[in-house]
Amino acid sequence: MFNIAILEDDTNAAKMLLYILNTYASKNDVAFNTKVYTNAELFLADTKTSFDIAFMDVELPGMNGMDAAFKLRETDKHVIIIFVTNMAQYAVRGYEVNALYYIIKPVNYQNVSFKLQKALALLATN
Repeated sequence: MFNIAILEDDTNAAKMLLYILNTYASKNDVAFNTKVYTNAELFLADTKTSFDIAFMDVELPGMNGMDAAFKLRETDKHVIIIFVTNMAQYAVRGYEVNALYYIIKPVNYQNVSFKLQKALALLATN
């Protein structure tokens, strides 16, 4: 089972990503424990869960997703970060937090599943 975080304040975007993850899991016989967070502060405060993958929006209320990724890297160097956002101008900064991918919204199954497959393969090698 893989622990996945979705950091997304847009309910519809979070539901779509969750739907894609659930579809991928059923098609590929893999299990995900997924938690959705609507802001960075809640996500960073959850010290009970260690995540394998974090899908993070950049544009969030309060602390933005990019700043949250920098904070996350202070305590977790291994979680795979995949940014999912409308904010294409932040893509280069994603390298500073060692993000694996940067997906521009709106998401679709093909785009997310391809990147998820690569992320899971990377986790399997660690």
